[in-house]
Amino acid sequence: MKIHSLFSILVVLALSLLMTFTGCKKDDDGTTDPGAPTTISANGTLAPTSRTQAQGTMFVTDQDGNAVTGLSATNVSAIMKWGTPKVAVMDSVTGAILLQTLSQSGKNIAVAMTMDYSGSMFVGTYDTTAKRYRRILDMESAVKTFVTAMGAQDRAEIIKFGSLSEIKVIQAFTSDKTLLTRAADTLSYDYGYTALYSSIVRGITDVAGQSSSSYARAVVAFTDGGENDSNVPRDSIFLSARRNAVPVYTVGLIDSFYHTTPPGGNIGPERDLVQIADSTGGFYFYAPNAAQLVQIYQRISGQLSNAYTITINWPSTSLPVSGTVVSVTITVRYGSLTSTFTRTYTMP
Repeated sequence: MKIHSLFSILVVLALSLLMTFTGCKKDDDGTTDPGAPTTISANGTLAPTSRTQAQGTMFVTDQDGNAVTGLSATNVSAIMKWGTPKVAVMDSVTGAILLQTLSQSGKNIAVAMTMDYSGSMFVGTYDTTAKRYRRILDMESAVKTFVTAMGAQDRAEIIKFGSLSEIKVIQAFTSDKTLLTRAADTLSYDYGYTALYSSIVRGITDVAGQSSSSYARAVVAFTDGGENDSNVPRDSIFLSARRNAVPVYTVGLIDSFYHTTPPGGNIGPERDLVQIADSTGGFYFYAPNAAQLVQIYQRISGQLSNAYTITINWPSTSLPVSGTVVSVTITVRYGSLTSTFTRTYTMP
């Protein structure tokens, strides 16, 4: 082999190795990491604090429902629209974003948890030692897992329900984990219907009493079936949640007949739960079996503790008059991934 041919081969090999190593360099935003999200989902609440400002709580998750952390204001944009469409666009204005983690904003978490003790929960394997059905035990264990993960200044309330007459606040809002654990273990007998809507509205009403300046507030609603005994319509959930800027997380131990991928495609209890979560700013979780509830509640805990406080400052000029219904679309970008959600409110 000639010397110059050998030299050419060595040069090609060296360049190939160099390209291999430099080609694997991580992007500045980190989205090419093996553990980086492949999709993101954003949702949250928003309410006006004045004509020129709106505030809320924002949640961003990956494809597995884990919280996406490390976002800043540069990852988020917001546009307000109103009025009659003019050809292809409506009157609009872009807001300036302030994004903070809960610790940066000085907020803790306040959560009302609703637990389903309707008749359908009292089925399946019975634990003679605990004197409870297995799915009841799993539900209670999941709530206690959530309580254990709470921060020292976080607060929670536990509501247990079955039929309308059996909606009970077992433990009002407190930071005392001993009291909350005891309340989670308190067995509630009903064997009746499922007043899901009324129990959620009760949770929203109670958590709305916790200061929005001190707490990121939410309701976590669990059920194993569909609504059939409330004295309020489903719209009451939407109106109350939006008025008080309280997201509702829903967890459904739903019959596989009603489950679709993505969730909520069928007309039935799952679709109901998906719409409640989506419309109020929370997320829905499908529980194939009760044993998975602990993992689901851990995931919800992670989302809440890694939530963001979002403040949007609107320019003082070019805003619509008081009483105008406006639509605000918030867009979150993470590397090449994008997710949006829209909230409406009435201009003060």
